[in-house]
Amino acid sequence: MWIKDLYIEVPKRDHAKPTRLHIRIISDNEDQLDKLPYVFMLPGGPGANYSHYKDYECLSAKGNIVFIDPRGCGLSDKQDPSEYTMQNYIQDVEEIRKYLNLDKIVLLGKSYGAMCALGYTLTYPTHVSSLILAAGSPSFKNIETARHNVEKRGTQEQQEICKKLWTGSFANTEEVDHFFAVMSPMYSWRVRNNLPVNRPAAKHIFAYEPLNQGFGGFLRTFNYEDRLHEIPCKTLILVGEEDWVTDKQHSQLMANKIPDNEFIIFPHSDHSMESDVPEQFFSSILSFLERQCNKRNSYHFFQQEENPGKERNDSQQMNQYSCN
Repeated sequence: MWIKDLYIEVPKRDHAKPTRLHIRIISDNEDQLDKLPYVFMLPGGPGANYSHYKDYECLSAKGNIVFIDPRGCGLSDKQDPSEYTMQNYIQDVEEIRKYLNLDKIVLLGKSYGAMCALGYTLTYPTHVSSLILAAGSPSFKNIETARHNVEKRGTQEQQEICKKLWTGSFANTEEVDHFFAVMSPMYSWRVRNNLPVNRPAAKHIFAYEPLNQGFGGFLRTFNYEDRLHEIPCKTLILVGEEDWVTDKQHSQLMANKIPDNEFIIFPHSDHSMESDVPEQFFSSILSFLERQCNKRNSYHFFQQEENPGKERNDSQQMNQYSCN
């Protein structure tokens, strides 16, 4: 397996100070960099980082996977929490795409990452060849259904601890860890039914500041529902049948409004499809990637290291391929 960690200096822009973002690129081998599409993996939360998605490395069989640590998460620099917004997430993804000299990318967003993937595609539609939305929502309305699901299905302890989520008022990492421990039976059908779960442990902490910023602010108001018909690319929509936090009705709405999509609901699965139905979940993504793209690359970013005298030319695109 070929692994490359990069730290990208992102310049100042309106509503955002300069920062340094960490990405990790994983391919089955270096030759693959010229042959397969680049799949940007957008973490959820807000607050998750690349190490929460280590099992997604299996997707490198069909693409070069670009794992992103958003601002304040994982190995990316900490910032003023007011800068941990959806709009900055979207703009940072664009900065990464430009830094890697890519023309078109495949976007794979999980949970909150799927919301940001929607926003990026609507903002930069010509740069997205295919879109994968896993356990996502097109608007703030998933919070209302999540509240309802907890009231209907949750224990008293779960209902109580969710108050910190609804208000974005976690005080520290320990409180977030406790939240996920208490809520684990809601996140996973297998945990709820006392069945074993086999996911790799995260190496880096889940950042509570972005989580507070999201649930205490912009996640209460964002709304792409009226623009879903503008999504121009082939889209794969995935959701667990019993997802409590991004209820399947929101994925159904996306499937009804996005023109060209495939929609899969996984039985016996909740929000954590990676835990509940890993084989079906990852196989569906691999199949989608294989069917969508006819790949060819004439140039890639890492050739600079092999040819240090060669300057980057923005007219040269790292990733040139057509998607049918």
